[in-house]
Amino acid sequence: MSMTDGAGEIDFSVAQGSGEFPGGRSETQIVKSGCFFCHGGCGIDVHVQDGRAVRVEGDPDHPNSRGYLCVKGRAGIELLYHEDRLLHPLKRVGARGEGRWARISWDEAIDTCAVELKKVIDRYGPLGITGGDGTKADEVAWIVDLFLLNLGSTNRTGPGRAQCMLPRRAASNATFGNYYTPDYEGDPRLIVLWGDQPEISNHNSILGFKMLEKNKAGAKLIVIDPRRTAAARRADIWLPIRPGTDVVLALSMMHVMIEEDLFDRAFVEKWTNAPYLVDVETGDLLPDGQGHYLVWDKDQCLAAPSNWPSVRPELSGTFNVRGRVCKTAWELLKERCTQYEPRKAAAITWLKAEDIARAARLYATTKPAALAWGVGLDMCINAHQNGRACTLLECITGNVDIPGGNMHPVPSHKGCRTFTDAFGETLPEEAYVRQLGAERFRLCAGPTTKRYANNPAVLKAILTGKPYPVRAWVAIGGNPLLTWSNTKEVYRALMKLDFFMGVDLFMNPSLQLADIVLPAPTHFEKERLMETHGYGPYGNVRCVRAVEPLGEVRDEFEVCGDILRRMGMDRNWPWRTAVEFYEERLRAAGMSWDSVVEAGGAFDRVAYRKHETDHYRREGGFPTATGKAEVYSTVWRRNGYDPLPSYTEIPESPYSDPGLMKEYPFIVITGGRLPNYFHSQHRQVATLRRLHPEPRTQLHPDAAAKLGISKGDWVCVESPRGRCVQRARLFAGMDPRIVHVEHGWWFPEEKGEAPHLYGAFRSNANTLTPNADPFLDPGFGGYTLRGFAAKVYKVTEEEAKRIGREEAMDASEGMEEAASV
Repeated sequence: MSMTDGAGEIDFSVAQGSGEFPGGRSETQIVKSGCFFCHGGCGIDVHVQDGRAVRVEGDPDHPNSRGYLCVKGRAGIELLYHEDRLLHPLKRVGARGEGRWARISWDEAIDTCAVELKKVIDRYGPLGITGGDGTKADEVAWIVDLFLLNLGSTNRTGPGRAQCMLPRRAASNATFGNYYTPDYEGDPRLIVLWGDQPEISNHNSILGFKMLEKNKAGAKLIVIDPRRTAAARRADIWLPIRPGTDVVLALSMMHVMIEEDLFDRAFVEKWTNAPYLVDVETGDLLPDGQGHYLVWDKDQCLAAPSNWPSVRPELSGTFNVRGRVCKTAWELLKERCTQYEPRKAAAITWLKAEDIARAARLYATTKPAALAWGVGLDMCINAHQNGRACTLLECITGNVDIPGGNMHPVPSHKGCRTFTDAFGETLPEEAYVRQLGAERFRLCAGPTTKRYANNPAVLKAILTGKPYPVRAWVAIGGNPLLTWSNTKEVYRALMKLDFFMGVDLFMNPSLQLADIVLPAPTHFEKERLMETHGYGPYGNVRCVRAVEPLGEVRDEFEVCGDILRRMGMDRNWPWRTAVEFYEERLRAAGMSWDSVVEAGGAFDRVAYRKHETDHYRREGGFPTATGKAEVYSTVWRRNGYDPLPSYTEIPESPYSDPGLMKEYPFIVITGGRLPNYFHSQHRQVATLRRLHPEPRTQLHPDAAAKLGISKGDWVCVESPRGRCVQRARLFAGMDPRIVHVEHGWWFPEEKGEAPHLYGAFRSNANTLTPNADPFLDPGFGGYTLRGFAAKVYKVTEEEAKRIGREEAMDASEGMEEAASV
């Protein structure tokens, strides 16, 4: 990659070199802040000398992380002062992807962004602009979301959303009215890790070392994961499930609990809508006409309002109400679970029937029990039912809002101005109705969460102009070529844009296709509050500026505000700094930025059994439409989805397409976390790269032996969509029919111009992944990243390089086809 500054083209890394970084040997100052390398939000002590950060350590006084800091956090100083960091605004001066850049002033950068975005709005309307963030680790997500809303666009996207967290959060909201998380602080006697690796993948302040502490202190452990993770090796029960079949396992476990009368009958009868009557023909709950629902009263043998003081509802049964055949929601759940008794479920999930039953009994009889779930539940066509099935397990075992179970804290921000209040998110409903994917993927369109556009629908709109053109992309963080499914289609879409602006720490494969690239601050150089309300009590971690921004780096918040002001669209963005924004919002909750900094964050309050009080409702209960924890989901039913967990066989499997599996005999999972990287980040940080220098595909030794593959060989993983080359790692801790392909791999040390793009097509798992029907979850529109077919074969190093070149050329040649659509 080259850059011009008026004196001809110069080497990019030299232009960004370390000579600009300050140093000194005066007395050390310790700045207490937060690490935003991932979602963990650990407290850190930053040691500063003469304005230069010289060391970072875990903050022993932080109430959540208590001095813990992982290998990524400890490498923070190396990232801060890395010679390849972006320090100045850049403008593309050659053809898109050619890799030629000119350093420009901030005034020119802001002017260019404002003019180009305004062009798109004037010609195509505000929905012609899309955009998103990357990892959301320091909450830049709300900045880009609300920047787009101020422009009038609802087409906000990201690599996560429908593929990460949104289905689980929406499911919990649908069942309980809030997001419930494992309460490690409350001393669980059992921990269920469902596709979760908390020892290396801390999500939203729920730190894995606390799980380890409880396990070592005696808490039993059930691990549900296709691979034998570190936690699985310690587990009392490990269930190596076939990818994509989680809902079958959950229903089978519930079957055992129900048939053996192991469920928490008191909780189910009083606090869930399981006793409510359902019209068998319509599938609707029976209303009483007064805002409540009908149950079948045991004493009077008739349908009665659920809120009658003396009513004693039947939990199971079939009844005739006004000439209509009705069943209780519990009866319908029992019938659904019966379809997946352990022997039937074992055949589908590749588990042993006795292990399924044993796990169900342990979960049901060991209380309190905390269930922690991972992203794998979101990455298949059953995403909209996986989360619901897990929340029902929490329900019927009664592990809801109790110490050591799954709980929702009392928000510290109660009374605080919401983002909607602050930014006036009052776009016409038409803008949301026309949001890409909203009509089809209705659960992603906001019934229980924020509304997001569908990623494949966004790409289609860019490439085809249907249902309307999308011509500009705003990326504040992110690397969609590596983190979105179907890399070749992403490439063709980015190449076809009228305008693409990106903000990041480093140049990356995706930004090589941009028009304007702006330098972003690290968490050492800005003030921020990682607002993750509901993810346990410690979700709202503060980040304090420890050093002045390097070069011309500016806060993303200020940059977005400047662009809006230049466009005359800043009516709902009056703040000049993020701290001004926080001060206004926090004031309404009786807090200030200084008080949050002092406390380490705006931490939530733990309170249990809130449904037994008037916390949510005067008469007790949950903040749902029925006032109960919803075994039978009114939200899912209202939006046209099965109100009870249901299963659909994944599109590429031995059962759905045996012919395909003869050619592509392996089931692929990708997206497993690596402790020293965060998705596509940090490959240029030498300390971290040395720990894991090359991409690796895990194969079972028996499968590798049949293919003539040895440890360390280059292998090609090929799906019906593309190829990816990685080193073979032999791993006996999974079914021989499964392979795991690492994701996020690119090579910052290689050339950046298209089509090579730092080797983005060579070892990138998303060259394999699908992003179209029948691989999209019908509720959220997320694509299948875990549970698709591939074959694996040995290649030489030269063949590996050739395959990377051919995949890149295939993406480029597809531009002509995309342009003709």
